[in-house]
Amino acid sequence: MAVNSLTDSPIVAFTILLTVIFTVPPIFERLRLPGLVGLLVAGILLGQNGLKLLNPESETINLLSEIGKLYLMFVAGLEIDLEQFRKTRNRSIGFGTLTFLVPMIAGIATGRLFDFGWNASFLIGSLLASHTLLAYPIVSRLGVVTNEAVTVTIGATIFTDTGALLVLAICVGIHGGEFSAMSLAILLGGLAIYTAVILFGFDWAGKEFFRRSGDDVTKLFQLNLVLGIALG
Repeated sequence: MAVNSLTDSPIVAFTILLTVIFTVPPIFERLRLPGLVGLLVAGILLGQNGLKLLNPESETINLLSEIGKLYLMFVAGLEIDLEQFRKTRNRSIGFGTLTFLVPMIAGIATGRLFDFGWNASFLIGSLLASHTLLAYPIVSRLGVVTNEAVTVTIGATIFTDTGALLVLAICVGIHGGEFSAMSLAILLGGLAIYTAVILFGFDWAGKEFFRRSGDDVTKLFQLNLVLGIALG
């Protein structure tokens, strides 16, 4: 009981996570294994199926996991060669369409096969169609981020994740009885505005800020600005 009450503290949980991040990957790399594998193993050992030192339901762990996913996607975006991405965007869209539709259709068919409703079947399909950039740190460490195949895959992953989230939002709306053509239009309109702000607004604002500020601002302030953009 004392251990559980201690690990419920956000400070203790955060300290445990930092300790794991700084110690486990170097140990696994000495064993000639990817550091990411060590983090996955540590997560299993410390989670609910192991030592139960980290509670996946706690607000602290949920917050840090969300920040981790956002940071990973942000770093992956920074590594993309935009010129190369523009050259391969048709392939990214084509590959993303296939990697979205094939598991989506398979998930819907599986749901219907087991007598789930259409909404539940579409939800299963969206879960299968969603991908992550979990292996990105390994790819980055190997120095092949600028490879054309990697650029196409990252672009396709962004496409599939966006599509899966849209399907999820629609399924949740239908389940709650709040879905309508107007809500779908608002959702798509918000996505279009968000995309324009990210691709053009943040790009222009970032360039202008660093061009005008030069060496007048501290590195810490620049870091805070970049983190703010990432979370935004």
